Amino acid sequence: MPASKNRVKKMSSKPVISGLLFVCCSVALTVYGADYDAELLNKLFTDKNQRAQIDASRSGKTSTAGTKKSSNVNVSGYVTRSEGKSVVWLNNKNTLKRSTVAGARVHQSSIGKNKKVTVTVGNKTTRIKPGETWSVSSGKVKDSY
Repeated sequence: MPASKNRVKKMSSKPVISGLLFVCCSVALTVYGADYDAELLNKLFTDKNQRAQIDASRSGKTSTAGTKKSSNVNVSGYVTRSEGKSVVWLNNKNTLKRSTVAGARVHQSSIGKNKKVTVTVGNKTTRIKPGETWSVSSGKVKDSY
């Protein structure tokens, strides 16, 4: 008579390990995740002054204390539109909402004429091309690139 072979099927360890890992993570999240402060998450990576500026800009309440007049004006570029408002980028800020950026006023009617933009700071006015920087104090215009 042939000896009967008892076949014992080995159980895979992968499902067991995955199950234990799931249980451990669930317990850790339940114990440690329940006590977070949502207010602290809003302040992640910012200090009090940065947070106040972000909150003010979101609500539309910008303070004039943070706005300073430019001593150098750099025109990064402009977009002229046949319909709608044209946009200029001065000192890495755009003129979508207002024509004055950090004390420098862009003359909307001049955007793109002769590939230049007319900019006024205080009582001084000049015409500069994208890629140029105007030193308001000296009156000199130089190529930024």
